[in-house]
Amino acid sequence: MRSKFTQILTLLLAFVVQLSFAQEKTITGNVTDETGMPLPGVNIVVKGTTNGTQTDFDGNYSISTSTGQVLQFTYVGMSAVEMTVGTSSVIDVQMQEDAQALEEVVVTALGLVRKPKELSYSVAKVDNEALTETRAVNAATAMVGKVSGLQINTISNGVNPNTRVVLRGNRSLLGENQALIVIDGYPSSRGALDRINPSDIENVSILKGSNASALYGSEASNGVVVITTKSGKGKSSITITSSIQQEKVSFMPKLQNKFGVGGFPDGTLWPLENVNWGPRYDGSMVAASEQVEDGSVWMVPFSPIKNNHKKFFNTGNTLRNSIEFSGGSDNGHYLFSLDQTNTEGVVPNDTYNRTNVRLKAGYDFGRLKTEGNLSFFRSHSNVVGEGGRQARPLYWYVLNTPLHIPLAEMKNWRTGKYTRNEVSYYRFYENPYFIIDSQRDYNDTFEINFISNTSYEFTDWLSANLRLGYTSYSWEEKEKHDGYTSNFTPVNAYSEIANFGATTRDEMFRSSRFNSDFIISIDKDLSESFNVNANFGQNIRITESKNVELTGENLIIPYFYNVSTRTGPLGGGEETKRYRKIGVYGDVTLGYNDYLFLNVTARNDWSSALSKENRSYFYPGVGVSFVPTDAFEGMKGNFLRYIKANFNVTKSGNDPSEYENQSVFSAPDGFPYGSTVGLGLDSRDADPDLQPEFTVSYEAGLEFAFFQGDRLSGNISLYQTNTTDQIVPINTSVASGANSYLTNIGEIKNQGIEIDLNGAIVKNEDFSWDLGINYALNKSEVLSLTDGVDELEVGSYYLDGPGYGAYVVAKVGEPYPLLKTTDYLRDDQGRVIVGDNGDPIQDTNLQIQGKTTPDYIVGVNTTFKYKGFSLYAVADYRTGHYFYNNVVDALEFTGLTQHSVTSNRQPFVFPNSVYSDGNGGYVENTDRLTTGGGNAFWDNYNLVKSNYVTDASVLKLREVSLAYSFGEEITGKLGLQDLRVSLYGRNLYMWRPKDNVYSDPEFNYNNGNAVGFGTQSQTPPTRQFGMALTVKF
Repeated sequence: MRSKFTQILTLLLAFVVQLSFAQEKTITGNVTDETGMPLPGVNIVVKGTTNGTQTDFDGNYSISTSTGQVLQFTYVGMSAVEMTVGTSSVIDVQMQEDAQALEEVVVTALGLVRKPKELSYSVAKVDNEALTETRAVNAATAMVGKVSGLQINTISNGVNPNTRVVLRGNRSLLGENQALIVIDGYPSSRGALDRINPSDIENVSILKGSNASALYGSEASNGVVVITTKSGKGKSSITITSSIQQEKVSFMPKLQNKFGVGGFPDGTLWPLENVNWGPRYDGSMVAASEQVEDGSVWMVPFSPIKNNHKKFFNTGNTLRNSIEFSGGSDNGHYLFSLDQTNTEGVVPNDTYNRTNVRLKAGYDFGRLKTEGNLSFFRSHSNVVGEGGRQARPLYWYVLNTPLHIPLAEMKNWRTGKYTRNEVSYYRFYENPYFIIDSQRDYNDTFEINFISNTSYEFTDWLSANLRLGYTSYSWEEKEKHDGYTSNFTPVNAYSEIANFGATTRDEMFRSSRFNSDFIISIDKDLSESFNVNANFGQNIRITESKNVELTGENLIIPYFYNVSTRTGPLGGGEETKRYRKIGVYGDVTLGYNDYLFLNVTARNDWSSALSKENRSYFYPGVGVSFVPTDAFEGMKGNFLRYIKANFNVTKSGNDPSEYENQSVFSAPDGFPYGSTVGLGLDSRDADPDLQPEFTVSYEAGLEFAFFQGDRLSGNISLYQTNTTDQIVPINTSVASGANSYLTNIGEIKNQGIEIDLNGAIVKNEDFSWDLGINYALNKSEVLSLTDGVDELEVGSYYLDGPGYGAYVVAKVGEPYPLLKTTDYLRDDQGRVIVGDNGDPIQDTNLQIQGKTTPDYIVGVNTTFKYKGFSLYAVADYRTGHYFYNNVVDALEFTGLTQHSVTSNRQPFVFPNSVYSDGNGGYVENTDRLTTGGGNAFWDNYNLVKSNYVTDASVLKLREVSLAYSFGEEITGKLGLQDLRVSLYGRNLYMWRPKDNVYSDPEFNYNNGNAVGFGTQSQTPPTRQFGMALTVKF
């Protein structure tokens, strides 16, 4: 009996196993849209499990499942589809467009998901693919040219360049003008965009106006860049991306190559000089060093060496590796990412290494949902600093090397027979290789962010959300600048060996940022026609920072960089800041029949940066949007798919910086006498009644889509902002004990138009062509300053002392920022007035040269796709502005500029010049020659900075990528979900007006408001080429 039972049980188990295996099968198929186009990246999950996959580039998929189970197909912008597995092993799916799903992906302020039709303001979006197509390390540079109204400038081109991010022009004269960066609803520092890993970003929503300030506070008055990071979804997967990139200097200043080293007044050859006012290059052998101990001298041909300066720079390399673990289900998700970047710059010895780590996870318990996001950033840079006897940047040392000196052979400055410091050609400045070896700046940056988001749904229309965020940020910088001492006695009388001492600088910065938002949300149908969506919140923001700096000069122990070993004075200082803001806010949208929406916002802040009497300030906003295609039956058809009109008015505030409304004390050197330390009142006094800057913005917009599948879509926005109560210092009588007084004055206006167009030009089963064009025009005007003041200096840059430089100013009735420089006297036709000696006469007053921000910016991006291939490109064009080209100014003294040889160093008639006819008129100059064409003339020419103001127009091919995604026939055999390889390039082409042969007009002195100074403190422009491989398991 027992034996029979065992036999029966065995047969039963075998039947069950057989049945189970019989039901398990591999389902394959193809997913397309309503026009038959394949859909790549469709999520396919076996319902109720974590078993899932995605379609490949051709829309194909393969998944293991069992008969009777349900496959769920989901894709952004499409209605979800469920298919029950039957007897067939092939399930093809055609998905239909879902307007509701499309609307759900718009992320607005505080991370709130809103329907686009509800918004009364412009929102632009950049997705992950556009950010990562060319493996940009910096997320800011990855957005250039892709959104109207967004102006991103790269300050320089080193291994870790800073950026400036501005939306819709400069609203504040001296205050903050950069957009606020928000990550997963948490307001971050403005440098966060430079530090975040672009591969971690799901999408970026750009709120261009001041509307977001109701929810984010005054920091959002210049617009907001809202970043949503990736979340895990679907089947667990591992994605590995590796890229290698090389970069080369793409552009160097075009210099004169006719005349070589020598001096005034007669152009005699001076072999060991760096100024190029000597004789013509003739190929003869000339000395390139002092006479050394054995009596010999290094002799080189007196001929310009092609690309001599360019050869100094290396081929840069960047290796970047990323790995991502992610997955999710209906109830939870997780994602872990690690990104490591190692860069060797084009400047020899310059390196930059950074690490990004992110862990994000969340779980849906039903009514309770929670999510945590922890990120870590660390970087180390080792770059050349400004140093040497001249205390100049490296670029200056390179460019001032005479063209006949073989710079590439100057590397051995320590022991080379002819190239060591004591004997080499450079008598008045150092060998560039000495600078890169001995003048080093080291920087270590560390940042950790934690964001938690917990929500509870009380009912289907009422919920509460608590979002907490904390940032700890620090950086340390160490300067190690060697000195130089020589015992060599030069033979030549005109040679000079100047010794200088070693210096060091230590600077440490620490900051923390805490942000808390508690929000009550209501989304309820009041009737069949009316709906209300409301958010009421309370915000607390606390920031603290501490900065300590120490400097020491004339260090006595070689290569030991400690301020304790100094013999010179100890310098430095310490600064501590604390700031707190508390705010309450509301955002209410009343909808009528889902096509007419009224939005009202309001916020009140209490800021510690203001006095008790002014600490509280209020700013409201109101907007309306209307969707005719939903309002009028029959209006929406195959031609017109969607149209929305919107208008809003918003007021926003902008705080002063910490302690700006208070007079402060400092310890001036030598006060009250000798080494006795005393405190003195700062030279700037402040208005105790200081108010915030207030901006009132007006915006009207139109969004539209045409043709089936929204083949042509776009939006147009018109805006105006008026910013009053500008916080600026005005000059005061020294009798008051201060030379300036910080107070509220003036008003500035910005007006503009923005257009974004996107079109699917060609779209069929194998081939598609998408084209995006954006245009942004901005005009600004300073409407007023204060009584008796019509001009305010914002920034300056000069080489020859105050009064002989370039200045950025705000001037009543003129655009802002405005460039002013020294200039020539001119007649009413703009012609230069020369004196009896033929030399141009310098004007005693500074003259306006033009605005330093573009009139308009045009961006173009396009994507071609053919089966698994894709070709992607981005370009932009900026024009209507000017910049002071300090690079050419610095080269004038050494006689390397092209215009210094236009007359072959002979007297000439100054172009477009006139002279007085003695009766109040002017006669065209055709016969009065300048007093010379050599050093004496060009030294005076150098004092007139309008000679170095050039058109800042520039056209750049920013990005190009050619990629191939392997289909399922390959990935399936390899056991992969995705396999993609790409070749890419960045900054491949740059066009400039013919008068700018010296520098990239996008570069600037710093990322402050005084834009328009192209300086020698830069690395020359480069172009990058790379390749990347992505594998997804």
